[in-house]
Amino acid sequence: MEDEVCDNENPIPDDNRPIETRLLHCLRVWRDNPHAVLTNGRNVEREIYGLLEWYICQCIEYGPNNLGGWWSDGVIYLEISQTETDTFKLLGVTWIDCHGVAPFEIDLDIGTLNDTFFAKTVFRIGMLDSQGQPRICDRDRSPTRLLEKRPRRNRDWAMAAELTPPDERDRTRR
Repeated sequence: MEDEVCDNENPIPDDNRPIETRLLHCLRVWRDNPHAVLTNGRNVEREIYGLLEWYICQCIEYGPNNLGGWWSDGVIYLEISQTETDTFKLLGVTWIDCHGVAPFEIDLDIGTLNDTFFAKTVFRIGMLDSQGQPRICDRDRSPTRLLEKRPRRNRDWAMAAELTPPDERDRTRR
């Protein structure tokens, strides 16, 4: 999935580790020091922004067909909160192609036993129109106002999914 193309000025990351692995590492760094600078010279929060774009692209692949080919074209706003020692809430707004924006909410359990996968992800993105179809919001809408109006129940998001890591048998079959 890492070879997918998201259409923006951020090239596919040149680190060979999977996006999820890199995001997991960055969240652990952020937990210890939100202002940390990584070895690549980037602030950890800026790195999380970039990795989230790619992670959102990967998560959308598990969503319903009616998302009409949505992909993240860059995170434009992000709030990170640590809800427990190893759990985080990422609340933000992403470009959807160049058509507009969509809110997202991601609950992550980074666990302590795995350096490759999140222990659990609850991924939510997009809003529904009055007919229950996914809609892209106007790009001129304030990100904070869009987040205030975001859905509160999983069934009201354009996509809501719980993702868990593959079990050991699935990983060894590849």
